Amino acid sequence: MKSCTVVFLLYVAFLSLAAACPNVPYMSVEEAGVDLYALVAAKRALASYGDTARAISDRLSGAAAGSLVGDEKEAYDVCAGAYSLGTGTMEQVADALIGCQFGDDLGKLYKDGIAQMETCRDTLLTLTSSPLYHVNLGDRNKAILAYFLGRLLGVQ
Repeated sequence: MKSCTVVFLLYVAFLSLAAACPNVPYMSVEEAGVDLYALVAAKRALASYGDTARAISDRLSGAAAGSLVGDEKEAYDVCAGAYSLGTGTMEQVADALIGCQFGDDLGKLYKDGIAQMETCRDTLLTLTSSPLYHVNLGDRNKAILAYFLGRLLGVQ
């Protein structure tokens, strides 16, 4: 009996979720699910950005800071700035998704977030080898995945 109640409540929750956005006259359950996936992807990218930004900061100012010299230090500085901007951008994306604001500016925000990750990537490509490169590539791919899920909602 208890499982039937849970199933019913989940069904009602999905139906109400489908009409959660006031500026969208009707959103099917499938679209509502995409909305949730888009938000989760943005939040996961944001969490990953935070982890990477902390690692960069620790490397720039921690005990190992002296081991960064020349081009590598410059690349880490560029990446620190890119992650600072990228975090703010992805926060705006998540806020827009929470507020059901799927306008043209949301597509620009997604693209800006990807570009910020690519700024770091392009700088790291000039180095012979950097452990940050693979982490940044993962963050860039998370931003792209979030954007593709946003496109399913009509974001351009």
